[in-house]
Parts: sequence; C-alpha cells; structure tokens
Amino acid sequence: MTELKKGLDSYKLKLIALGFMILDHLYSHLWFYGTWPQWISVITRFVSPLFLYLMVEGFYHTRSRKKFLIRLFAAAFIMMAGNVVLNLLFHNVDSYTGKFDYFSLTGPNNIFLTLALLFAFVWCLENVKLRKNIILNVFLAVILVSLCSFSEGGLYLLPIAFIVWFFHGKKAGQCIGIGVYCLILLIHTLISYTGDCSWYSYLCFDDEWAMALVIPCILLYNGERGRNTAFTKYMFYVIYPVHIWILMIVYHIFG
Repeated sequence: MTELKKGLDSYKLKLIALGFMILDHLYSHLWFYGTWPQWISVITRFVSPLFLYLMVEGFYHTRSRKKFLIRLFAAAFIMMAGNVVLNLLFHNVDSYTGKFDYFSLTGPNNIFLTLALLFAFVWCLENVKLRKNIILNVFLAVILVSLCSFSEGGLYLLPIAFIVWFFHGKKAGQCIGIGVYCLILLIHTLISYTGDCSWYSYLCFDDEWAMALVIPCILLYNGERGRNTAFTKYMFYVIYPVHIWILMIVYHIFG
C-alpha cells in the first residue's frame, strides 16, 4: 500500500478554493453585500492566488502545455460569450456612462482569461530562462502584461505569477515573496485611507493585501495531484461559469 503524504493534494486544495469562491460570489453578486460580515471578502481573497499557484504547478507537470493553454483560452472564450449574452439580455451597462463598455459587457468575472494570460506569461519566462527565442518571448511577455489590465485581477496576480515561477520548487522563497508583495499592498491600502469610513471597512474593501492568506495553502500542499478523474479535471471549468451565470440571473430577476 502506497504511503499517503501529509498535507493536502491539489484536488483537496481545489475543493477548498471552490467552496470559498462560491461564498465570495454569493457575498459580492447577490444582495448579501452589506448584510453579511465585511470580512468575508478578506478570508476569500486567497482563492485566485491558489488557483494560480496550482496552475503554475500544472505548468511543470502537464503532458502538454499547448493543450493546457488552449483549454484555458477556450474556457475563457465560452465564459466571455455567456457573460456577453446575459449582460445584453439584462442591459447591464456601465453605471457611470449608461452605455456598454468592455468590462460591463464581458464581466463581471472571467478568471479563465486571467489564468490563460498568466500561463502564457509563465511559459514566456520559462523560455527566456532556457534561452529559447529570447527576443520573441520577451516581446510576447510584454504584450501579455499589458493584456492583463483587461482581465479579472490580472495586474494584482501578475507579481504572484512571477514569484511562484521564479521560486518554483522553493516554498520558502515563494511564501516570503508573496508575503512581501502583500505587505506592500497593505501599506498602500493604509496610506490611501481617507477617513471616509472606518479602518475596518476600508481594509475589507481594499483587500488585495489579503491574498497573503494563500501562504498557508502553499505550505500545506504536498505536491500530489490527488484524485484524478474526468470529473476532477474539468469540474472547475464547469462549476465556475455555471455558478456565476446562475448568480447573475438570480440577481437580475430577484435583486
């Protein structure tokens, strides 16, 4: 009998992330914002960095990086198409201009696009590291960085993608790097506080610093893939868009 490693495998971490992700979206997409505790947005901020971390792990273990990237972009396209249909149906325009724009039409969420761009970014970094088509890959990396500004949380997750890639295989380096980055975000939040609300409310609003909560998850990760079936491979690709679309429909019908 194979001895089980201590800690949590990728499958179990994804289940945890999915649970907290749904909690976060229930809080932010429905009428629970303002009635549920504000700290919910803080304790759920580790979800995207965790999926990013596991994606980088997958980058090094997948049989085909090309198929992995195509799958992410395909999921992003499907997610975007569904968002556009629902936003047109419910006439979800920009609240300031009263017109459709890129974000009001394709939003509110599409982490698939963010992960796809960051996967490609990490691939470019790896190619530069291996001295493969350096000029081309640097150029592509710059393009991908600029495109991250059009993705969900892309610019905030970009430094974490770099840190996780740069210190791959070295958890201490990854955790210290993420910790320092999130400390900088926290300092920025504290400096930008204007006094219009309580410290507590502001820290829960400008909460990207709480991505540091991904550190315990990284430390608990045992390097194992865990349960490996067609369901476990594609569950995130199904659960993520379906629950977002359901929440969008419920909000516009009953909200």
